[in-house]
Amino acid sequence: MINPDLEGVKKTLQEYQFPVDVIVEITNYCNLRCIMCPYPFLKRKKGEMTFETFKRIIDEVANESPDTRIWLAIMGEPLLIGEKIIEMISYAKNAGIKEINLNTNAVYLSEEMAKNLIESGIDKIIISLDGNSEESYNKIRKGGDFALVVNNTQKILELIKIKKADKPEVIVQFIVMEENEKEVDSFKEFWLDKGAVVKIRPKLGWGNACESSILDKLAKKTERFPCAWLTRTVSIHWDGTFSQCDADHEGTYSPGHLSEISIKQLWNNEIAKRRKRHWDNDYDFEPCKNCKDWLAGRSYFYYPDKKTGAL
Repeated sequence: MINPDLEGVKKTLQEYQFPVDVIVEITNYCNLRCIMCPYPFLKRKKGEMTFETFKRIIDEVANESPDTRIWLAIMGEPLLIGEKIIEMISYAKNAGIKEINLNTNAVYLSEEMAKNLIESGIDKIIISLDGNSEESYNKIRKGGDFALVVNNTQKILELIKIKKADKPEVIVQFIVMEENEKEVDSFKEFWLDKGAVVKIRPKLGWGNACESSILDKLAKKTERFPCAWLTRTVSIHWDGTFSQCDADHEGTYSPGHLSEISIKQLWNNEIAKRRKRHWDNDYDFEPCKNCKDWLAGRSYFYYPDKKTGAL
C-alpha cells in the first residue's frame, strides 16, 4: 500500500487571495458505479450545469485570477454532456484561463471526442483506470469496459503524437485500495511505456461516505493539520451551489450559492472563517469533524521521460 506524502500538505497554512483550484461539476450524472465513490448513494438532485452558470464562473476566475486552475470534476462524468463540453473548454481558454483540466472515466472518450478535446485547448486529461487487469477494473469500476477504456486512452495518446500537439497532458490515475494494490508497479510500467503520465494516490473517504483503510491507519498515528481541500480549493455543484469540498458532496454544509455570492466573496467570508478554524486547530465542525481526507496528501506523479516519482 502506497503511503501519501504528508510534508507537502503541511504547507496549507499559506494564505491565498483567491482559491488555487476551482472545481466545477458540469454534471452529476455518471455512467459508472465505482466502489470508492459515493455516487451510487447520492441523494441530491441530478442535473447539468447551464452554459450561463459556467460562463459566470469562468468570467470571474479570468478576471480575478487567471492562474487559478479549473477542474471539470466532482461527482459526474463530464463527457456525458457531449459536444457542449468542447464549447465550455474553448470558452474558458478564450477567456484567458491558463489551465483547465478534465477528469474522466474515458468510456465516452471516442476518437472524435479525443480529436475535439485536443483542438479545444484542454491542458490536462486525467483518466481514471484504477486497475491493470480486467479483473481488478471490474471489481472497482462497475459498469465500465476495461478494454474500451484502455483502447480509448491509447488512441488519444497516439493522436497527440500524430498531431505533434503540446497538450493535453494525458494522466492515467490509479487509486490505491485493497482490490488493486498488487498492480501498482505493473500499471506504472505499462502506461509509462505508452507515453502517459501516471498518477498514484490513496483512496479518499469523501468525508465519511467511503471506507479507506489507509487513512484509518494513518489517522491513529498522525497529528491533525489544516486540510488542503479547505485552504486551497472551492467546489461548485452543477446548479451553482458552493460546496466546501468533496466531503460535502451532498451540499449539506454549503457556504452559499453562486446566484447570491461571488467566488471571491465566498473565499473571503464564510470559507475564510472555516479556514481560520483549521489554522486555529479547531476541526470540531461538519463536514470536517470526522473526515480523514486531510491525510490523503499529494498524489505521486511518474513521467515517461523520467520514470521516477515526483510530486
